[in-house]
Amino acid sequence: MKRCSLLVACLLVLVGLGTGQVSPRSLTITYLYDNTTIAGNTRPDWGFSCLIQGNGNNVLFDAGANPDILRANIAALHVDVSRIQAIVFSHEHADHTGGTAALGERSGLPTFFPAAFGEATRALFLRQGLRLMPVSRAAAVLPGFAVSDEMGVQIREAALVAEIPDGLVVVAGCAHPGIIPMLKQISASRKRPIHMVVGGFHLLQTPADEVKRIVSEFQAMGIAYAGPTHCTGDEAMKLFRAAYGTHFIRGGVGTIVRAPVAEIR
Repeated sequence: MKRCSLLVACLLVLVGLGTGQVSPRSLTITYLYDNTTIAGNTRPDWGFSCLIQGNGNNVLFDAGANPDILRANIAALHVDVSRIQAIVFSHEHADHTGGTAALGERSGLPTFFPAAFGEATRALFLRQGLRLMPVSRAAAVLPGFAVSDEMGVQIREAALVAEIPDGLVVVAGCAHPGIIPMLKQISASRKRPIHMVVGGFHLLQTPADEVKRIVSEFQAMGIAYAGPTHCTGDEAMKLFRAAYGTHFIRGGVGTIVRAPVAEIR
């Protein structure tokens, strides 16, 4: 693995340059909503949302639970929501969709979500003028960005997938269908290895031995960087941190991740 010294500030994970045409050479992921915070003047709350940027494209992933909190965090982090070109929702739970009103009226903004979303949630989106893009199979969002297949049985969920020269970057909301099955399906369908995974892994009540097995599967799949947060649970995050060391990405509102990553100090 390539090594170089990088300056880290406020958990800023700096980038190595790659090559690419349509797909982004690099990505920036800014955490807007999370259970914890690392940035002053931001508010933590149960839920998740982040902004993914690359090649001049801006995709919002999930919207947290509370529009007032999301709005305040967006302002504190100096995010210009008018530049958002698409939204991807992972699943229908309120801690991922409830903050959508913070975006205001966004007529025609493409909004991708699992086709299983109910009428009440769709009506919420329509009231803001969002253009509904329900998906059951993987679909392109913007150049280099896609939403995965709709997965799971009881809770239908999708992930955001971005292509960079080093492989795939996967952003998960809660991974209710299982983080490993989701990642294996994504890697197989895209026919590319996964470089980085961030977001909620839904391991809050998972026994330590099972979490260790999941961590081992991450490593066996060649996933270079892991950033579990939100519903992953403190104990599971400790096990990921122990296994990944400098390749562990801590969460919290205000975290900025840039990928591909050469080294984290």
